[in-house]
Amino acid sequence: MLISLNWLSDYVDLSDFSAEQVGELLSLHTAEVEGIEEVGAAIADVVIGEVLECDKHPDADKLSVTRVAYGSNEEVNVVCGAPNVRAGLKVAFAPVGSKLPGNLKIKKAKLRGVVSCGMICSERELEMSDEHGGILELPEDAPVGMPLVEYLDLQDFVIELDNKSLTHRPDLWGHYGFARELAAILGRELRPMELAEVAQEVAPSEPDGRFTIRIEDANSCRFYAGLEVSLDGAGGPSPKWMQRRLRAVGQRPIDLLVDLTNYLLLETGQPTHVFDRTKVRGDLIRVRRAEEGERLKTLDDQERELTNEDLLIADAEGGVALAGVMGGANSEVGDGTSTILLEAAHFAPTRVRRTAHRLSLRTEASSRFEKTLDPVGTWQAVERFVALLRQLRPEARVLGPARVAGSSAPDAVQLELDAVRTVELLGLPLSTDEVSSILRRLGFTVVAKGDQLTVDVPSWRSSKDVRKPIDLVEEVGRLAGYHRIDAQPLVAPIEAIPADPMRSLTRRLGQRLMGAHQAFESQGYTFLQRDWATWLDQRRESFVLVDNPVQDGVDLVRQDWVPSLLDQAAGNWRAVPTGSLFEIGKGYTPQGPGLPAQQRWLCVVLWQRIEDEHHGPGSSFGRARAVAEDLLRVAGVRWAAVPAAAEQLPGGGHPAQSLTYGNGAMLVSTVHPRVRAALDLTDAKLTVVRVDLEALLEAQGRSVSFQPPSKFPAIKCDIALALPANLSFAEIEVALRKAGGKSLVELELFDVYEEGSLAAQGQRSIAFHATLQAGDRTLTDKDEQRFLKKISEVAERLGGSLRS
Repeated sequence: MLISLNWLSDYVDLSDFSAEQVGELLSLHTAEVEGIEEVGAAIADVVIGEVLECDKHPDADKLSVTRVAYGSNEEVNVVCGAPNVRAGLKVAFAPVGSKLPGNLKIKKAKLRGVVSCGMICSERELEMSDEHGGILELPEDAPVGMPLVEYLDLQDFVIELDNKSLTHRPDLWGHYGFARELAAILGRELRPMELAEVAQEVAPSEPDGRFTIRIEDANSCRFYAGLEVSLDGAGGPSPKWMQRRLRAVGQRPIDLLVDLTNYLLLETGQPTHVFDRTKVRGDLIRVRRAEEGERLKTLDDQERELTNEDLLIADAEGGVALAGVMGGANSEVGDGTSTILLEAAHFAPTRVRRTAHRLSLRTEASSRFEKTLDPVGTWQAVERFVALLRQLRPEARVLGPARVAGSSAPDAVQLELDAVRTVELLGLPLSTDEVSSILRRLGFTVVAKGDQLTVDVPSWRSSKDVRKPIDLVEEVGRLAGYHRIDAQPLVAPIEAIPADPMRSLTRRLGQRLMGAHQAFESQGYTFLQRDWATWLDQRRESFVLVDNPVQDGVDLVRQDWVPSLLDQAAGNWRAVPTGSLFEIGKGYTPQGPGLPAQQRWLCVVLWQRIEDEHHGPGSSFGRARAVAEDLLRVAGVRWAAVPAAAEQLPGGGHPAQSLTYGNGAMLVSTVHPRVRAALDLTDAKLTVVRVDLEALLEAQGRSVSFQPPSKFPAIKCDIALALPANLSFAEIEVALRKAGGKSLVELELFDVYEEGSLAAQGQRSIAFHATLQAGDRTLTDKDEQRFLKKISEVAERLGGSLRS
């Protein structure tokens, strides 16, 4: 948002304040000022010159050689190519050493053999307009040597404000609103805008010889006013002072009518639009919804396809404007316009915002209508337009009363405010009279009964901004000045944050996985695509379902993190043949009509290529089991492994290659071939570890008996068994541990071989690290041999043998 200091000064006296001081006031009390730019600084070196002599250039037909006086002790030769240069002309002159916009430095130069000491400037070179047909001609009485900025009163300061801090303040989207704000801050008089008295009459339901207005969607248009004006040749360009103000705040001057509506918008914050009356077909203006697929070419020469959600201004034959956004090209004013129809309306902000967003057509008008404008300001814009037009073109005539439809009555908002409570909330030493005075300066009507205030909110603040008593507290605080609040140190007891056992546990487990097992932590998506129900062989009803999924087909809420990790493994395993990912978080399962049950899980997925099973870091199942038992050691929980029962297996688990710990609280399982095939992972071996963290935490809290380590050394040996391929790992482990008895303290799988002659015989080789240790003596070689003999007997009972 750009605000001109000169423009503000029309309505509030700021003569004793610099631009920086005004910016500081606004930052402290109203909105953040992002910058201040001095208008005219780029041409500060340009002065008024007089062309004393003008002759043709000896070597160039289109150049002239002039002699220019510019207030110094010397006169200089200047070569000029403008067709309108002549002796006796007062001009804008840039002497040698001066700078022009674009950081152009004027130097002494030789043009076609003639020395030129300076530059006679056009309006475009001075960035005063786009006019470049000739040099700028100044009045005959212009004083030679005076700075051009001073003579033309070009100096201004433009204050740039942060739009985000104005979103809730529709009254501040025009200069008059900021003038009102500064008058309240400084306690100074706010000069009224000059308004013309314009009669209005309610538009009849049908045309009566004049145009009429019909609002067909009252929810989208609260008030609509139309006024016919005969120009009587009153078109042409706008005056220079208006063009300068528009340019200062970033608007390009076009012609009188367009500039007038832009000036009005930037001054009052209320958009208006002018139609060429002769191009409006018939005498009925309809404010209606567009028909589905209806088309309209807007003023930017783009044909746009509309929907029934768009609001259209239409004549007897079709649309002439996109309400609140942009006018139509079919009713555009131009040089031949003799009569205009002025539109001022109050459109629903939501309707305008949706249309502008859908069409990617944000305009100065739509950005203001989106803020919920003051309905009273709609009619004031009509009166201000007529006042300005009469000032600039007295010959223009208003043709009869304005026709209006709907109501411009403001929202009546009355609030009760406790002055004492207001002071307590703000921490400012204010009396009840001071609170009342501040509100009155801001335009509120206040009736005081002791410390209780009855406050009527003015129309420019009641449309959206001030709706609750706490809003009034904010108004008092910002105008009094938050900078007046004394800084006080925070005084409060220092309390240690209680330790969260779950956070401590998950942190230890996560650090262990990353440090000892080189696993990467992941943060996956909570939702799953619907195909996962099929892949996991589960009914959709067993999942929490999303009614309005963000992505089509992704409507399952995950029960645990395994599916998400498998999705990520599918995208990683070809580049990383052996790896692991883990995630800690909550899963959800439906429980009747109420909220879903949630459970906190730690899930790990490990993968490797099938051909690496025998040449890589060990079997994938063995790796997963080692990870699981290491996590139990870190947690300080002793759970024994048992074969997983069918009801303990998740949908993606392998029924013959799964173990559970702690009555199902921890699961180690190979991923089912069905899931691997769905994810195109048939060449990969995948295993998962899933831990119920709440059960693990509960087990941590149970009393455990201390078992001192044995004083006697252990014996380590490796055993390899040739066993039937259809035997599960769990069956094998249970049999081996039973044969080893108490002296077998550790049994770790490290290799599985399923190829060669063994495979032809329906067998596979399984190898273990075994650790033997006694608590009361040192074991000998005889103990080891007895152990191996028992293992051999177990292997034979299982249908295999102990390999030598």
